[in-house]
Amino acid sequence: MTTNPEILIEGSYLYYQKGVNYSQENFKLVQFKDSHTYHIYSEILSRIESGEFLKIMVRYEMDHHFHPVFVRVEKSLGNNYCQEVFKFDPVAQELHYTFQNSNTTQDFKRPLAARHYITTPAFATSAIFTLTKKIDAIGRTAVSFFSSINDWTYEHPPEDKVVFAEFKTREVPDFKINNSPLSASHLCLYEFDSSSAAIESPVEIFVSKHYAIPYQMVSGDQSIVIKNMKRNN
Repeated sequence: MTTNPEILIEGSYLYYQKGVNYSQENFKLVQFKDSHTYHIYSEILSRIESGEFLKIMVRYEMDHHFHPVFVRVEKSLGNNYCQEVFKFDPVAQELHYTFQNSNTTQDFKRPLAARHYITTPAFATSAIFTLTKKIDAIGRTAVSFFSSINDWTYEHPPEDKVVFAEFKTREVPDFKINNSPLSASHLCLYEFDSSSAAIESPVEIFVSKHYAIPYQMVSGDQSIVIKNMKRNN
């Protein structure tokens, strides 16, 4: 049994679309010293048009190198519930995926040919890959993610999704949130490589210097911004 947890960082985000707040995420980064692992726990609560609340719980476990080893995403809305579990087997070099709702359970496994990361609904986990993935100093770097398209029912096993990452700057001058100066890196995520003729606006993420926990995201008319963050070490 894993014991001796230490909360390193905890805080919350506000989600906006066209300037209107529609969701909040509360998160904490926990270190388990006896097992040499790090866990991110996030709870996302969103009010939908019907007035009901969509609740998403994310548990994101990493080894001491910050590589993901276990991820669980739970969603509930009224009487609807589903759970997705991603588990990496480093010995067999396999990904084990399980989808479960009130009616069925689906299992899937596949070999891992290279280092992969996992996308989750939690903004707190969005930049963790930068702790272990070497991002080229010039140009964009391809990063492979496992991404699930399943909602309340099982439709398809996780798919490979390649995103191109680029640090516009490692130190953003005069970066502030609510007039508070913060030390951050400017990370941009693209669908295409720079050699592509496609013109696209990137997803912009401003990443803190504390375990790559992000401060802010801007993508079109959507944004996510840190509401508060407390460091305990």
